[in-house]
Amino acid sequence: MGRNYVMSDIHGMSDLLKKILDMIQPGADDRVYILGDMIDRGPDPAGVLDLAMNCPNITALRGNHEDGFVEWYEAPDRDRYPYYYNTYDILCADEKLRKKIPEYVDFMKTLPLCAKVKTGGECWLLAHASTEEILHIWKRKERLLWDTSMIDRQRGIPGYMSVVGHVPTFLIRGTRNEPAAIWHCPDGRLIDVDCGAVFTEAGGRLGCLCLETGKEYYASAADDQAV
Repeated sequence: MGRNYVMSDIHGMSDLLKKILDMIQPGADDRVYILGDMIDRGPDPAGVLDLAMNCPNITALRGNHEDGFVEWYEAPDRDRYPYYYNTYDILCADEKLRKKIPEYVDFMKTLPLCAKVKTGGECWLLAHASTEEILHIWKRKERLLWDTSMIDRQRGIPGYMSVVGHVPTFLIRGTRNEPAAIWHCPDGRLIDVDCGAVFTEAGGRLGCLCLETGKEYYASAADDQAV
């Protein structure tokens, strides 16, 4: 029986993703879930996408940034409106990456909005921002990608374990003076794994949680700067 690992909001920090994968060393039966927002802000969106596309252990979900990129790229008038983050400019600056843009877009279009994982006697609900829609027959995409009301209420869903990203945990804790950490809500039914990987100046790190053991893994760009 393999283990399940969850992380989110890598935002182009491919070096941190590689570090986490080196730490957990996923085996053939292990599954690594990325809860969206693999692109934008950070320096290497292509590196993150390439790993997500080619690593057999990784299951990536869609975040609001992937959704926004696809929507912009496929808009008939996109040339009139520059993309509002750095991913497109980074990809276009390299000839090989520029040619891969349609491949990246096709990949992002196929990303599921949510996932269910049954392990350890629990049913885990995974989504970028909110898991409440997973239990509805008609799932509203915008809520899965954007809704922060679960974090605002600091309550999970009775009978389920929910894991989300989208909101950097240093915003929930209200401090940027210490390394960000995975946040567990008071009722124990909601976990936020977005530790603000790209926001190094705010103590941001890439966090990863093992669902079976509860062990937490962290990688930070600040670690390299301190060497």
